[in-house]
Amino acid sequence: MKNMFKWMVAGLVVVDSTTFAAGCSSVDATSRCPNILLIISDDQGYGDFGFTGNKLADTPVLDRLSKEGAFYPHFMVGPACTPTRSALLTGRNHLDVGVWGVGPRGDVRRDEVLMPSFFNPSGYNTWLFGKWDGAKMMELGPVERGFDWFCGIGGGYLQKRPLLCTPEGGEWTEGWSAELITDAAIEKIKESGDTPWLMHMAYIIPHLPWECPDSYADPYRKKGFSESFAQCYGSIKQMDDQIGRLLDAVREAGQEENTIVIFFSDNGPTENTPAYVNENFKRAQHSDDWKLRNACELTGSKAEVWDGGIRSPLLVRWPGKVKPGVRQDVPMVEDILPTVLDLAQIPEAKQPKHLPFDGNSMRASLENPRYTDERDIFRIALDGRGHPGDVTPSNIIEDAREADYSKLHAVLRRGSYKFHHLPGGSFRLFDMEKDPGEKNDLSRKMPERTEELAQRCRARWDDIASRNRTFPMRQLYINNIDRWAKSWTLRANQALHFEGNMQSIFYGGARGFNSPGDRADYMIDVQKPLTVSFIAEGKNLVQCAPINLLIDGKPVEVKSRDAKQIVFGSATLPAGSIPVSLAVPDGVEAGTADGEVITVTLTLER
Repeated sequence: MKNMFKWMVAGLVVVDSTTFAAGCSSVDATSRCPNILLIISDDQGYGDFGFTGNKLADTPVLDRLSKEGAFYPHFMVGPACTPTRSALLTGRNHLDVGVWGVGPRGDVRRDEVLMPSFFNPSGYNTWLFGKWDGAKMMELGPVERGFDWFCGIGGGYLQKRPLLCTPEGGEWTEGWSAELITDAAIEKIKESGDTPWLMHMAYIIPHLPWECPDSYADPYRKKGFSESFAQCYGSIKQMDDQIGRLLDAVREAGQEENTIVIFFSDNGPTENTPAYVNENFKRAQHSDDWKLRNACELTGSKAEVWDGGIRSPLLVRWPGKVKPGVRQDVPMVEDILPTVLDLAQIPEAKQPKHLPFDGNSMRASLENPRYTDERDIFRIALDGRGHPGDVTPSNIIEDAREADYSKLHAVLRRGSYKFHHLPGGSFRLFDMEKDPGEKNDLSRKMPERTEELAQRCRARWDDIASRNRTFPMRQLYINNIDRWAKSWTLRANQALHFEGNMQSIFYGGARGFNSPGDRADYMIDVQKPLTVSFIAEGKNLVQCAPINLLIDGKPVEVKSRDAKQIVFGSATLPAGSIPVSLAVPDGVEAGTADGEVITVTLTLER
């Protein structure tokens, strides 16, 4: 069954600096490398915790964890799940690793080295549980990207009866996702023995759709809260219980003193737009519910760069090494990988060759709670007004160096100040210590500071754009040497180049194909020669102009065509990078409506 499923799918304390000395490079043979337990929740806003001040959030385990270790209340993540998770696993800004959103905009470049590959050479077991979209690459799963083993959730955001995927295959299961992946993780902890491990536990709570056992939702129902709120906060309690089970398993295995526990959420809560929630996830979110969740009264939500979208609590516990207390430094998600490498003392000689980190080790702030680092933290909005898709009518950006910066919503955090470049070129400046809700604009009162940060923000964008690693869509990768498969899917909205009147549709495909010259270009990277047939699926494929499929410039026979599907013949693909195009040929009549190709499926010919 393993080939039938596609796996789908971030007070005063003093720490003695000598306490971190015994790591993997220690000469003391009795000292074991520390385990790393990295826990991430999904779409959990800063106000969705008891320890951040929300009395409705039933999170006793995380509340306790916040008191047992370092608590960073000003941790900066990305504006959405894939940007945060890709930055976590690479130690690099998500824009530099090729991620500028989710879905078709969320594939990490293949030359990036991920977290498990830094720990494998030092004898670590490396495991992933739950969500895998922070470093996916077409046809590459967690094992190909460095993890020894995984137990992931396929089939979408299924909280109940999920498709559980492992290297052995996929299986539809009974039960709840959070509990099932926690069960699997506990088994790995029990089996680990004396071998150190890195565990990436990525729950899909409280991502929509909200659903949890009645035993978790009923306490909120009985208090008169809406059904959506009961399901949302019930699921958060369910996750909190599973985190408790994980921490208990670590303690029962005798590994608590030697395990670094890290927790944060990947981004802010789902936007306060009931129509969006209803249309895409079948459960409305009411404005009253939003106010209850946003207990800290932050501005913005998921995919935005107001703090409601990019601020998360960060918890770091290492008994006997990190003393409890609040840290005032402002770290970012890119810091996590450099930090765990430093704390575990993974020597550079054992690290794989990799591109430069954007993050820094947080050791200084772990050791000294008064430590602060006034460096630049740069983010751009990925939805709403000012996201990159606003830069071009086609919704694809072939060269970041040619993108219109004036249309972006970009922010730069430096110390206590946060600068906003808004679409159209206007500026905002906020003192985040005095004004965490970003209500009191200081740009006119502090013009020199505003101009300084405006220049820094633009310079950071120009630096990223100069490498042009962000926006070009990824090519389909057919790994038919190490991984057996009989079909592959090219997502048409991931075009590298458009000609004519074409547009990439985020929740769809490539739209246009109504006039001669309309064209979408792609690349396919083949590891070993193979012969495949092609089927294009979409909408209005009869009403639009005729569409040819070109392989290295040569047309493939059209066998049949109807409104939803075009069946093409077969073609042999040599090893290497092969240009592929969907094109309306010259000399044909224009169509009566735009066509939209959503996918092109390649099926292996026997």
